[in-house]
Amino acid sequence: MDAIFIAPPAARDIDALASALLAHASSDHPDARFFATVIGKSLAHGDLARTGLSSVELAEVLASVFPGTQDGATAALADLQARLLAYATQGQASPQPDFTRLLRVLLEACGGPAITTPWVTSVLAQACLRPDHLWRDLGLKGRDDVTALLTRHYPGLVARNTQNLRWKKFLAYSAFEHAGLPAAAAPGCSDCEDRGFCYGASAGS
Repeated sequence: MDAIFIAPPAARDIDALASALLAHASSDHPDARFFATVIGKSLAHGDLARTGLSSVELAEVLASVFPGTQDGATAALADLQARLLAYATQGQASPQPDFTRLLRVLLEACGGPAITTPWVTSVLAQACLRPDHLWRDLGLKGRDDVTALLTRHYPGLVARNTQNLRWKKFLAYSAFEHAGLPAAAAPGCSDCEDRGFCYGASAGS
């Protein structure tokens, strides 16, 4: 049977969903656009589990960062609420629970005091399982945006990246090191287009 290609969601669809959320956020909230894009991408993919947030965490993000979205005043927000109810029923399961647990332990140990930091931790732990560049997977504009996000929430950890490793590689290596284990790549790195660039001769091993 021939493989079925499923096109990624259009950027305009993601932007429309993100804009619907941002209409309910404070204009100076440092994480509003980040969460709006993460949720928008996940809705466009038809999979809220893609956010990395549990249904409880997702409801907390909406209440804290985007108050008023629970009213479902637009079609996009009404759809989000319906999907959130379904998501709460279906539950969440990680395809790589051992790795996500290690990364969570690291990020929780290095996290700052912001109320949003635990939610960022959940998003990052899930994103590192996928093969795309971390900035692109999260819907950011580039590596500098990832650096800013990590600096805002895990400043001490960012300061340790003295070799300027790519962030997904650095997070994985740091998680294993923190657990006293040999360094290893994040699960998503194995299928990344730039695996050879990041890991050199070891990429095929």
